[in-house]
Amino acid sequence: MEKLITTRWLPVIYRDGTYGKMAPTDLANEDIVDIAAPRADFQGAAWQFLIGLLQTSLAPEDWFGWDDIWEEGLTTQRLCDAFAPFESAFVFGPDAPSFMQDFQPLEGETVSVATLLPEIPGQQTLKRNTDHFIKRGGVEAMCPHCAALALFALQLNAPSGGKGYRTGLRGGGPITTLVTLHQYKDDLQPPLWRKLWLNVMPQQAGRLPTGRGDNPRVFPWLAPTRTSENAGGITTPEQGDPLQAYWGMPRRIRLDFVHTRSGECDLCGEASDALLDRMAVKNYGINYEGWRHPLTPYRTPQKEGGETFSLKGQPGGLMWRDWLGLSLGCQSDNNHERPAQVVAVHLDNPLEESHTGLWAFGYDFDNMKARCWYEHHLPLLRIPSSQQPFVRQTLQSAAACAARALSTLRTALKEAWFDNPKHASGDFSFIDADFWQQTQPDFLALIEQVKATTDGDDRALLTGWQGHIWRFARRYFDQHAISNPQEQTDFSRIMRARKKFMAPHSDGKERKGKKPQEAIK
Repeated sequence: MEKLITTRWLPVIYRDGTYGKMAPTDLANEDIVDIAAPRADFQGAAWQFLIGLLQTSLAPEDWFGWDDIWEEGLTTQRLCDAFAPFESAFVFGPDAPSFMQDFQPLEGETVSVATLLPEIPGQQTLKRNTDHFIKRGGVEAMCPHCAALALFALQLNAPSGGKGYRTGLRGGGPITTLVTLHQYKDDLQPPLWRKLWLNVMPQQAGRLPTGRGDNPRVFPWLAPTRTSENAGGITTPEQGDPLQAYWGMPRRIRLDFVHTRSGECDLCGEASDALLDRMAVKNYGINYEGWRHPLTPYRTPQKEGGETFSLKGQPGGLMWRDWLGLSLGCQSDNNHERPAQVVAVHLDNPLEESHTGLWAFGYDFDNMKARCWYEHHLPLLRIPSSQQPFVRQTLQSAAACAARALSTLRTALKEAWFDNPKHASGDFSFIDADFWQQTQPDFLALIEQVKATTDGDDRALLTGWQGHIWRFARRYFDQHAISNPQEQTDFSRIMRARKKFMAPHSDGKERKGKKPQEAIK
């Protein structure tokens, strides 16, 4: 049995570069600078575990209390006192209640513990012998520490898993955005607790009163599961505490702590006398609907009655076109994007003498198949709230201009490459990826120019940006038009496409009357 509050189970790195393990009650140690998980998704899960624990147990009522902790620091005694009422909710072992597991015994299917990992082939894949690229057998047993992180990561990110296997509270594969602390005053290696505390909101600002340790409305594994076999069997925010957003449990799982074995963990490599290798699973767990997670950005369609949904990982990852919605929020003809609540709260209350950024990460799922894990470290603007509308509108216009240029470039290249470009088949996403990646330094430079604008007039900036983007598109066309990916090179066709592409933009101006396309899709 592991006590996840007081047991040293989370892998960390110290200021001197050495590694070890910590308990949450060790967070006051100023020499612990980061989590050092064996996998990227475990890293994100460990951060969210600690942020959720601090938000649930220690969040002060207002900014005065928040600042007091920031200035005075955390002490081991204060952490122990705050966490003590919650210790029974964070026990991980064979007896119920057990962290993130079904309260009652499950008479379900017995599967390998490896299926906690989203990239592991599922049962149908194994039966059909179609695990061509990611083979079975790579992970057969986990130590309890890795199993706890794997279980929490699955409950956070759960994709659709077959009939009745529910997605996570934010939907399958949500994007998580956290505020990162790169430097505070002269400290280039701020302690982990400061980095976490930036993502803890005062109760009033986050509208998240602290919870009780025995409350199943916060920790759903403390009571029989609200199952969803019947139509309409959903769990809304009104049927739980707002803090359950941090502790959502869509999957019904019971790990087998009885039939264990000795050996080395297939994930972290450490020796253990209690390796876990199997678990029971059952469908129709908690079916969340209508929840907002404080660490995730959301999008609402502009059409009437449009349902708000969390941003998900997409092929190619995040580009600078996505940055505006993740940090300041933006609005297009089709969608209204809002940053994660924790990001918005931080920007409204910027921390002095600090250098902060944005850490965005998440899976790209194709239904239940994990295609890729993406994470990005992005800048985070520190601008007065009075200037934010001007900055948002200017950068939104710049992104729309770039999107139009990309659309025209993509069409021109297809016309240069194919006799029938409208029906050309193939994956042309590399054009988009190249465009956004290669123009990112220019966009970052534009941000600095916008921040330095004091008169509220962005016309000159946008005119210069428009000319720069079209010159980039022209150079890209010339570099790639003769590299036909599928057919023989036809120089006359290329020149016709080039003439058509260049004519409207030879002076850096856009085609008149062209309707702007959506900048962020």
